[in-house]
Amino acid sequence: MDIKNNPDKVCIIGAGSSGLAAAKTFKERGIPFDCLEREHDLGGLWNEATDTGVVYDTTYLVSSRKYTGFDDYPIPEEYPTYPSHRETLAYLRAYAMNFGILDHIEFNARVERADRVKDGWSVQVAGEDAPRFYRALVIANGHHHVPRMPEIPGTFTGEIMHSRDYRSIKQLADKRVLVVGSGNSACDIVVDAASVAQRIYISMRRGTYFVPKFIFGRPMDGIINFCEKIPMPRWLRNRLYTHWHKLMVGKNARYNLPEPEHRIMDTHPTMNTVLPQLCGHGRIGVKPAISEFAGNKIRFEDESELEADLVIYATGYEIAIPFIDNGLIFAPDKRPLLYLNVFHPEHDDLFFVGLIQANGSIWRLADYQSQLVASYLVAQAERHERAAWFNKLKAKGHASMEGGSYIASERHRLEANYFAYRRQLRRHLRRFGPMAKAMLRSGRLTGTPSHLQASASASRTS
Repeated sequence: MDIKNNPDKVCIIGAGSSGLAAAKTFKERGIPFDCLEREHDLGGLWNEATDTGVVYDTTYLVSSRKYTGFDDYPIPEEYPTYPSHRETLAYLRAYAMNFGILDHIEFNARVERADRVKDGWSVQVAGEDAPRFYRALVIANGHHHVPRMPEIPGTFTGEIMHSRDYRSIKQLADKRVLVVGSGNSACDIVVDAASVAQRIYISMRRGTYFVPKFIFGRPMDGIINFCEKIPMPRWLRNRLYTHWHKLMVGKNARYNLPEPEHRIMDTHPTMNTVLPQLCGHGRIGVKPAISEFAGNKIRFEDESELEADLVIYATGYEIAIPFIDNGLIFAPDKRPLLYLNVFHPEHDDLFFVGLIQANGSIWRLADYQSQLVASYLVAQAERHERAAWFNKLKAKGHASMEGGSYIASERHRLEANYFAYRRQLRRHLRRFGPMAKAMLRSGRLTGTPSHLQASASASRTS
C-alpha cells in the first residue's frame, strides 16, 4: 500500500473550537501535527458560510462571555455578555491567529476514511491518490452532522425540516409552524416564529426547566460558578437548584407549560428567558408529543390536533463519526466506550476532543482534554512512568466517567456535569506533574514504552 509517510505526526481532524484547542496545545508542547479541515474555513458549527455550520441569524452563546472563552485567551470585554455567532466566529479566528496555528490547518481536506494500521493510522483524504500515515489520530470534528429525525406514523403533506437547515425567520413567515423539541435550538426557533408566523406551536415530550440567562442582573452561569465552589453532595445541590428555580422563575403551569417530573440537574439545561413569557401571553401553543400525521393535520398524544404548514424537528443529532469504524468507539446503545470520552481503553493512539455535552463551556473542556492528550503523548515518547500509570486508568473505559446521572434519553448519551468533569480533568493533569507542561524533547513520537509494547501489540491485532 502506498502511504504518505508522516511517522512522527499526529493527525487532528477538524478545525472547529475543539480542533483549534488541540492544535494550539500540540504546537505549545512541540508535538508535530497536521490539522485537516473539510471546509474552506475554520469555525466548525459556528461558521454559517460552510456546510458544517448549523447557526442561524439569531444564534447566540448560551453561556456568557466570561465563562465561555478559553482560559488562556478570554473573549474581549467589548463583546456583549452573550455574543452572537458572528462575534463567536471572529473570536475563534483571532484565537487561531494569536497562537499561530493557521499555517498548520489544511483546508478543503475532507477525510474519507481512517483505519488502524501497524504502529499508527492510515488516513484517506478526498482527492488524494494514496492515504497518509500518522502516528496517532485526534478526532475533533464534532457531533452535529447527522440530524436525528423521529419516525412518526402517517404522512404529512406540509414541509418538514430539521433545525440544522434553519437559517432565518424568512423561512417561518406567515406559516403555521410546529417545532418539535424543547432544547436551546428549539426554543430559539419558537421565539423567532412568534413574531412572524401565522401561528406557532411547540411539541414537548416532557416538562423542561427553562433557565433565564440573567438573574439579579448577572449572567446565570456566573452565579452557578459561585455556587459550585460550595462543597455539597450532588443530590443536595440538585434539590437546592430545583427549589431555587421554582422560587425565581415559578412553576411551569403558570406559563401554560407542562411541569417537569425530574429535578433540574437530571437533564441538560435549556437557557431561555423569553419562551415562558410568550407562552404565558398565549402567543405560543404548547402541545405534547405527536402521535401521527394525517395530511396537513397533526395529532397529539392528548388526542388534540391542529393544521400546520411546516414542522421543524429540533431533535438533535445522531452520534456518529462518518469516516471511522464506529464499533471501535461506541457501544450498541451509542454510548462511547472511551475513558473520559477522550481515550480509547485499548488503543494508545486514538483520541477524541470535544465529544461531550455539558452544562458549561465545551471550549474549556476541549482545552483541558487536549492538554491531557498531549501530556500522555509526551509521556509515551519520553518513556515516562506516567504513561504506564495512565494506561491502567484509561483501560477502565467509560465506566469511570464522572458527571452525574441523567434521565434516560438519546440527548444525554454524551452528557457530563461540567464542574465534576472539569475537576476530573484537572486532577489528572496535576497527577501528570511536570509531564503536564513538558515539551516533546526528541521531536519524535516514538511509540509506546517498552514495558507496554506487548499489551499494545495485542490490542492492535484484536
